[in-house]
Amino acid sequence: MATANISIINTLNLEQRKQLLHYARDCAERGNTMLSDFRSLLRYRDRAYQRQLNTTAEHIKAVRANMNGDARKLQDITVPIVMPQIESAVAYQAGVYLTSYPIFGVVSYPQNQDAALQFETALGDQSIKYGWARELTKVFRDGFKYNFGAAVVQWKKTPLRAIVTDTNITSAGLAAIREYSYGGNYIKRVDPYNCFMDMTVSPADLHTDGEYFGWSEIISRVQLKKLISMLDPQKTTSAKEAFESSFAGSTQDASYAMQFHSPEINQYLNLGDSHLTANNWGQWMGLPGSSRSTINYKDHYLLTHFYCRALPSDFGARGNQVKIYHAIMVNWSTVIFAEELNVGYDCLPCFIMQPYEDGLGYQTQSMLDNALPFQDMSSALWNISLESKRRLIFDRLIYNPRLIDKKDIDPVSSVSRIPLRNAAIGKDANMMAQAIYQIPYREDNSGTNIQMSDMISAMADQATGQNKVDRGQFQKGNKTKTEFETTMMNSNSRQQLASLMIEHQFMTPLKEVVKSNTLQFQPSGKFLNRDRREEVPVDPVALRNAILEFKLTDGMLPADKMLNSELLTVFLQTAQALPTVATEYDIMGMFMYWAKLKGAYWLEDFKRSPEQQQQFLQTTQQTAAAQTPPEQAAAQPGV
Repeated sequence: MATANISIINTLNLEQRKQLLHYARDCAERGNTMLSDFRSLLRYRDRAYQRQLNTTAEHIKAVRANMNGDARKLQDITVPIVMPQIESAVAYQAGVYLTSYPIFGVVSYPQNQDAALQFETALGDQSIKYGWARELTKVFRDGFKYNFGAAVVQWKKTPLRAIVTDTNITSAGLAAIREYSYGGNYIKRVDPYNCFMDMTVSPADLHTDGEYFGWSEIISRVQLKKLISMLDPQKTTSAKEAFESSFAGSTQDASYAMQFHSPEINQYLNLGDSHLTANNWGQWMGLPGSSRSTINYKDHYLLTHFYCRALPSDFGARGNQVKIYHAIMVNWSTVIFAEELNVGYDCLPCFIMQPYEDGLGYQTQSMLDNALPFQDMSSALWNISLESKRRLIFDRLIYNPRLIDKKDIDPVSSVSRIPLRNAAIGKDANMMAQAIYQIPYREDNSGTNIQMSDMISAMADQATGQNKVDRGQFQKGNKTKTEFETTMMNSNSRQQLASLMIEHQFMTPLKEVVKSNTLQFQPSGKFLNRDRREEVPVDPVALRNAILEFKLTDGMLPADKMLNSELLTVFLQTAQALPTVATEYDIMGMFMYWAKLKGAYWLEDFKRSPEQQQQFLQTTQQTAAAQTPPEQAAAQPGV
């Protein structure tokens, strides 16, 4: 391939990699204070999203009683407002961007339609192999929960196996396994809890103006072994040192970027970091089977990807021009992979989505932040009513401790036996009335509280720009069909505004990186086009020749807007009325071009062969001649 030499130039030696490691450690610790506040806010948002903010002793006690089978205990309720709002917004954006195949369509000039088909087929195959829809859905959810959804685009090579027919004479016709390497754009969602970035620039501008971006993840010994085998061997070093390095650790402390941050969200299943810091006592004691090889492997490793804009002189190399580097580090002690990115784009391949961008950067509130106060107020009103029900069930009493023991009246039972102290009961008939008094139960404002809760829930819809119909719920009204469609169109305006912001701050640069990587690294071969239901040969040379004539589409920028199909429809209608238009322009070619862009993959199934076309023309001429009156046929020359 023409790009083969690009992957072996400008590699860093061992000494330069050590300096790169120090530079990355400095970047990770540069904004510890801001990163701590950022992570704490993420944890607060996730607890609100999962309705896990209530940690009072009364609520936990009621939950434990319910989990043990005692359904008489009433838990505090958290009204589900935040989660439905966010999921509706995520579903809307997924419908806009992720439901078509391929996710990114390709539009080009008619003379390059074959190359466009190859490009679209390659992208469609990559999106299926590497699960673009799944990763982007998680990014959308992060964007609306935190107003911070991070993703990275990498060209990934994956070893695969294919089942082929064995050509050996002794086993001809039997199945055989053929190993091959598959390459494509890998879009990965980055965990916001375990990333660190240049927080001096706006999140949406990080890929163009930011200095660095990195993220960490925990992998096992086998995963690290597999990763090293997939990396470019000419840029990979210090594998043994990486395997024997000590685990950097996992912590719930939000102020440290060089350990894996494990947030405490679900109070009923808090794994924490105990499963990652446990010692392998069998290996420590040297028991049989515990020593795996001459390499002193560890059970877990902290893997860190790091992208940065830096000067070569920062790492002891020659040059003072800004370049983009990518490094992979293990346990913050060893750099196993480092390269200078020689690609067709001048940005970090790390993108941050901010559906709500008002110029305040990280201080901008997310959809969750806008809806959370209404969830808290609505929950408070509901819990006030529940507290009243608790008083109804458990009652409120005034008792004389000299006559009644408290432990005898605390248990809730419909058949309890309560002993009365002192034998003086027979001497005074009013002794029972003096022993205990039940305070009358009143529930005057419970209905009002529930009505206020519903009103507050409606306020949350106004704050986030949604309504009940957006979430699939019935909404009363006497609107006609036209009035309903107009109302829904206006209600979608806020979500369309978010789509427009996502398109230009996130999707557009991401598509450019996907396009550039495909044109630079795409190998030749045959790939299945699921729309056309056939194999399409992909020629990377033909793709590169048409690089300036490709436009990638998505749900927000479909082919209709790029082609203006309404104008084409008017043009086709005009051609029927004015025959001179059909003489000057290829009307059939226009229609076929429009149909293919609209997804008419079945056109080729109905295309006539040359013999069938000739037969159809003869049949048409014979039918026209039979329908022509004799006097009109005699007047026509040559008839």
